[in-house]
Amino acid sequence: MNGYEKRTATKKNAIIDASRELFFERGVQGVSIKEIAALARVSQVSIYNYFGDKNALAKAAFASIIEGAIAEFEQILKSDIPFVEKLNIIMQQKEDLTDRILCSHFNEQAWDDKTLRQIFSESIKESAIMLYRTFIELGKREGAIDNTIPTDAALNYVAMSLSMFQLPEFLGTDTAYKRGMMKLFLYGLIGKEGYDFKC
Repeated sequence: MNGYEKRTATKKNAIIDASRELFFERGVQGVSIKEIAALARVSQVSIYNYFGDKNALAKAAFASIIEGAIAEFEQILKSDIPFVEKLNIIMQQKEDLTDRILCSHFNEQAWDDKTLRQIFSESIKESAIMLYRTFIELGKREGAIDNTIPTDAALNYVAMSLSMFQLPEFLGTDTAYKRGMMKLFLYGLIGKEGYDFKC
């Protein structure tokens, strides 16, 4: 990395640190580019040049926090436990992760900001999709997921299932129902090969 690249990296980090501090305290809408520039000791032009707009900057500010949290799941993927157990742990911990990030980094005023909530949710979703893709590909390599199923199809299936498992209607059901839905999620309706479906 040459001198120019080092200065650029230093400026970008200063901008992200300043924006994170202000966004987490007051939300995205309540903070101006002028304030971020003053705290980071850079020009407003530099912020627009590096990040484009305030929403893109907010995403960059959230990224490092989310990446740190996602690293916990990556450790689960690398562990020696069976694939299905890995999946079960990740599904159980996903919502806890979001709650922990919110409690650790955002104050109440910041979380009242609709723009901040939307950008944060989008950032979490993008990171989760990358994690699920890695997870599915690992499952295929380990023989736990059928290699003939396209990764994108499996990814959509996982995303749809997890969305359903988070609904209040599902959370309010009894244990037997939840276990049944989990079995369907893991093994499908038939649970074994033996019928050639035509599409």
